This record gives sequence, structure tokens and C-alpha cells, in this order.
Amino acid sequence: MKALSLHPFYAVDIACGDKTDEFRSWQTPYRGDLLICSSQYNDGPLFPRGYALCIVELYGIDKGQKGYSWHLRNLRPIVPFKVKGKLHLFEVDDHLIEPIVCDVPCTEDILYQLWEEMGIVTLD
Repeated sequence: MKALSLHPFYAVDIACGDKTDEFRSWQTPYRGDLLICSSQYNDGPLFPRGYALCIVELYGIDKGQKGYSWHLRNLRPIVPFKVKGKLHLFEVDDHLIEPIVCDVPCTEDILYQLWEEMGIVTLD
């Protein structure tokens, strides 16, 4: 699957459904599912570093004054797993991706509880 690495703060915003546009200085002809990964950048203990967090659909890109707005929808949470990010789009093996199946909407609280249980965030 195609993947995109972002600062952990922005990757979490996308994984929690709070961010539906991502701004880049470049564009791509690719449209479809995109694995959102957090980079190793240290945004603090509340943000997982170096993990794949969710899948979204990249359905459009618009050019703006300062770059490109990537439009995201169809958020699907996954069980986080370690991934080494790269610049631009990169490939991650599909067999590593395990969707989270929730009987209720997978909220930010549920995701943070899972991430804390996995030891990838600290909620102190």
C-alpha cells in the first residue's frame, strides 16, 4: 500500500478524524488508499513516533498559493505497527496492516487507550 509519513501531531489528527486535508509542497497523480504513518519527529509523549496509524482515501489534490491541498476521506483505523518513514510516497506491505473492527465509532479516546496499552504513547 502507498504510505505517507507525517509529523506525529498531524498523523494523530488524521487518525482521530480531526484533519481531512494535508498540505504538501508537491503533488502526485496517485489516488486511492493511503497508509498514514507518524515520523520519528518528537512531538512529545502524547504522539506515537514511527508507527502506521490509519488508512485514508486520497481522493483529490488542489493547488493553492503555498502548495497543494491533499483531500482525505474514508478514515479506517488500524492496529499500529512500526514503520520506517520515507520522503514522498513509499510502499508498505499490505500483510502488515490489520484493521481495527469496532462495534461503535472508533473515537480518539479509544485510539489513545489502545496506543497507551501498546506502550506507544504516555498519557501522564
